[in-house]
Amino acid sequence: MYSESFQYKLKGLRKSHGFTQLEVAQELKINHQNLSHYETGKREPDLETLAMLADFYGVSTDFLIGNGLHEFHGFEPESNWDGIKIRTKDFPQKMKLARTIKGQSQLDVARALKVPRSTLAKYELGQLQPSLETLAKITMYYRVRADWLLGLTDTTDTLEKSHSVV
Repeated sequence: MYSESFQYKLKGLRKSHGFTQLEVAQELKINHQNLSHYETGKREPDLETLAMLADFYGVSTDFLIGNGLHEFHGFEPESNWDGIKIRTKDFPQKMKLARTIKGQSQLDVARALKVPRSTLAKYELGQLQPSLETLAKITMYYRVRADWLLGLTDTTDTLEKSHSVV
């Protein structure tokens, strides 16, 4: 489950690769101060930035958000930041597809995730992005990988373990 470990994973990955914050920010074309805030837990990245960070470090978004998945499960970095931004726009459609396959209403899912139905509707319409904690809950509820929801992989493997939404 997502926890404050995101910030520590992100900082640890950067340091283990021998990069400074400035180098990572320049490579990804993101604000240096934003990256610093991600690493200190003062701010969360949007979904596109989460995808770019995972791709840059060669890890899955599931690993970054703390789904307990420490393997890569077919994730292959593509080093194409613009392509990632385009693919993450599939998130709303994949949210709706996962709900439809599960045969549940927005209200059922919203209750399970403990978010207002209107919030879930905004996720499915692309008007709002979930927090990293909510993204982790969504992946566990639907038993899909965040990498699939964000369009980073076509692999539709489900999560191996049964998780309950907290």
